[in-house]
Amino acid sequence: MDILQNELIQNGIGDTILTHSRNLEKLLVYNNIFLKFEGGNPTGTMKDRAAYACLKEAKELGYKEIAIGSCGNFGAAFVYVAKLFDIIPHVYIPQHYHTQRILEMEKNGGIIHRAPGSYEDVVFFSSKEAKKNNWFDANPGVKLNTKLSIDAYATISYEILNNLGKTPDYVAIPVGNGTTIAGIHHGFKILKINKIIKKLPILIAASTSGGNPIIKCFQENKKQIEDLKPNEIIETDYNEPLVSWISLDGQEALNALWESKGWSTYVEDNELVHYSNLLEKEEGLSVLPASAGSLAAIAKYIDKNNPKKGLTFVAVLTGRKF
Repeated sequence: MDILQNELIQNGIGDTILTHSRNLEKLLVYNNIFLKFEGGNPTGTMKDRAAYACLKEAKELGYKEIAIGSCGNFGAAFVYVAKLFDIIPHVYIPQHYHTQRILEMEKNGGIIHRAPGSYEDVVFFSSKEAKKNNWFDANPGVKLNTKLSIDAYATISYEILNNLGKTPDYVAIPVGNGTTIAGIHHGFKILKINKIIKKLPILIAASTSGGNPIIKCFQENKKQIEDLKPNEIIETDYNEPLVSWISLDGQEALNALWESKGWSTYVEDNELVHYSNLLEKEEGLSVLPASAGSLAAIAKYIDKNNPKKGLTFVAVLTGRKF
């Protein structure tokens, strides 16, 4: 077992369920669809994995306080895990954004700061505050954090292989900043390099029609990530975890898509809600609409490409409803 994976499990993080989606298979008219439910993590999303890896590094480097920009979920993960390392977490949240997770973070010892602008603006501002106050900058897009987070999300791949007993043919993942899809691809690459598996799964990237640079660049056959303009995105209550004009780990995600011979699609808000409701009704999983984008993408892929029977699909459901 990977050392980080073992540490995560010892601290109640990871080791989330992989379940066979028998009921939804009937609706999608395709067998061998599995669901990896990251909502089983302590704060309800896969972000607990990355938070642990980054905070462990911060502790080893001697930091006593960290800063992170968030709209809710990432901040909640860092506040929760910070207690394990006795580190004070400062969470910067856009002034216009309202989330019930603020009270949760404050209750768990997080120090909340409001800052003007978008999520991206708050990330940049919190990075400056970290540098000014000599805190650990825990934000995505920082080179060290990208590596740590990718290593953390690689543990999802190890768990998929362990639970499925074979390499899936396709793995579908919701895409925002791109760190999760890059990490899952990295995990499968490590398994292949070590000759534990013989092939890499094809990645299916799902994001919002509200705007995401990774999907746009991939569909335009570009190898280098290019930011969108801030006025190109449309943010809603449903697509907020996915919409972005600058994907902070976008190049790593784009590389993963090309290396895996991947596929991508946009998913509308009504589709995110529809598949979230289906997961609750048919499989008993309470999944955040944005996190259900992976299943919506699988449905789109099957409908458009008519894959041969017997292939295995895994939808990574990155978070639960709150």
